[in-house]
Amino acid sequence: QTLPMTRPRTMAITVEGELPEGVSAKDLILAVIARIGTGGGQGYVLEYRGPAIEKLSMEARMTICNMSIEAGARAGMIAPDETT
Repeated sequence: QTLPMTRPRTMAITVEGELPEGVSAKDLILAVIARIGTGGGQGYVLEYRGPAIEKLSMEARMTICNMSIEAGARAGMIAPDETT
């Protein structure tokens, strides 16, 4: 059995610069949520990109994607690069 699906809306979130020492991926995603709101990503797939994201470890990237739901998003993903 197949289920019809509609293409989800997407929202690109670009994070410029570098994260200062002591700032974690959780701090970053909480700052994003503070900016767009807990319902700001409702119905969207959030795509994170930019220099700060590219420098994150795989574990940090997973943290960001997993917490995207806290912004109401359907999913979170990282723009593809050598790490992903």
